[in-house]
Amino acid sequence: MNSERRYLVAHLPVFRLERCGWAPDQLVVLADEERSALRVQAASPAAGAAGIRHGMTVTEARAICPEVQIERRDASGEDADLTELTQQLHRISPSVAPLPPNAIVAEISRTAIVLARRGDAPPPQRAGAERVVVERVRRRLSWLGHVARVVVADDPSTALACAAWGQSDRVIPPGGGPEALAPLPLAALGLPADAHDLLIGLGIDTVGAFATLPPASVVGRFPPLIALAHQLARGTARPPVLRSEPDDNTIVLEQDLAHAVFVLDALLFVINALLRDATARLAASSRAAVHVGLSLGLEGGRWQHLSIRLGAPTRDAARILSLVRARMERVELAGPAESVCLEIVDPVPFDGRQRDLVDRQRSAEQVADVTARLQDTLGLEQVGFPRLVDDPRPENAWKCEPVASSLLGMSPHAGSEPTPVRPDPTPRSVRGQGSAQLQLAPHSAIDPRNAGVRAAIAEDPAAEWAGHPAPAMPLRPALMLPQPVAIEVRTGQWGRPTSVHHDGRWRSVTQVDGPERRRGAWWSARPYNREYWRVRLSDGRHAWLYREDAHWALHGWWDAEGA
Repeated sequence: MNSERRYLVAHLPVFRLERCGWAPDQLVVLADEERSALRVQAASPAAGAAGIRHGMTVTEARAICPEVQIERRDASGEDADLTELTQQLHRISPSVAPLPPNAIVAEISRTAIVLARRGDAPPPQRAGAERVVVERVRRRLSWLGHVARVVVADDPSTALACAAWGQSDRVIPPGGGPEALAPLPLAALGLPADAHDLLIGLGIDTVGAFATLPPASVVGRFPPLIALAHQLARGTARPPVLRSEPDDNTIVLEQDLAHAVFVLDALLFVINALLRDATARLAASSRAAVHVGLSLGLEGGRWQHLSIRLGAPTRDAARILSLVRARMERVELAGPAESVCLEIVDPVPFDGRQRDLVDRQRSAEQVADVTARLQDTLGLEQVGFPRLVDDPRPENAWKCEPVASSLLGMSPHAGSEPTPVRPDPTPRSVRGQGSAQLQLAPHSAIDPRNAGVRAAIAEDPAAEWAGHPAPAMPLRPALMLPQPVAIEVRTGQWGRPTSVHHDGRWRSVTQVDGPERRRGAWWSARPYNREYWRVRLSDGRHAWLYREDAHWALHGWWDAEGA
């Protein structure tokens, strides 16, 4: 049968003893009450090699091997541990379920297509992707301390039979289930003892021999359970549909630490492992993270919680880890951490499309990441974008608009009409050029002529892709002081600046452009009449100075040398 669905089954032959701390080379059996006697439910490979078999009484097992150890079965704990182990396979598929007592099944049709670069992959490419999934599952279970045999097939029953009775991991090609089952003993179908003995009495001892019986003779003469097993042997059984994890379900991963940890790098090592698991589960369900919650269990039963917003949907573990690191570097732990809980809060649908170099959204994603990190640090209302204001005074020609409304392209004022917002450049505060705090003002806020140059460049996609020559330096500085600062200036002929006192020393002026006279706002209480000069200092920096009423002031700096 050529099924559209593909299933992976991981059979854990020693799981029921491994969960109790026993190793495969130890002589031990798992026992439970059955048919009025304490009987063997599972045996380690070493005990099996000694001749102990499933269904024996403990007395018979000790008669064969007196030194065998007896482990009493904990049914509820066994089921809980298998369910918890099942969660580890959410990294490969959102549709995973336990197969008690010692197997796990996952529907991996979508996973294989994703690994095969999406779409209807040709059979060789898809088969290779399924082999990759098999190896990932085997290594993951081995890392968790479990011996496993992993098989992929068209239906879970075929995969389970081949995993439990086969000799190695394998990928059964679509439609190849009957051929893979044929050499297995009849017991591989898991029939009840009476049905199994009935077929053995008829001379049918392999699955292949059972499959050769005509369907009409099986349906008419045998119980329904044997008829279903016959469909499986012939490859005509209908596989089940596994329940998927709800798409809106928050992903929660926890890790208890062996020792209390206070060192950031040690915590980040654990968080990175949790993030890799979480992002793998996101990829398997075609979702991405936009908000990460981190809870640290501290000594004494206290908890410390952090919330990290992401600038754009992502399932890149390294990218999320960098944001988590930046946040944790500014946080002081209230005590040593004993456990870590990571939450992917309200993941969103995401197709995983990789942006390329000519995609204009790439730069917007980078700004979004920076914005989210700044909001976490400074607060939502402290991060904004520049907006032009109709004011002749240079320091009042723009204002900072909150980033939340700017990203939506809306004015923050109630009832205002939507207006486009240019996110480039973003206002930022920097320290430099002395002790004054500087702000990056949009060029067009000072001189509208520069906006035309920038707009012409932005409209040329080839220029954005291949790069373009830097435009001429603006006539107004990019780094504007919030308020002009008084400064000492020596002048020469015609009042031209010759040296400037800054940073505690006099610096000579090597180049002067000006004067440019600006006056206005005569109707207000603060009219101005200024004479601006652009000067190059001996250290290579360019300053914007003005003289008003015989007093000099520093108003800004150009951020590029040689302008």
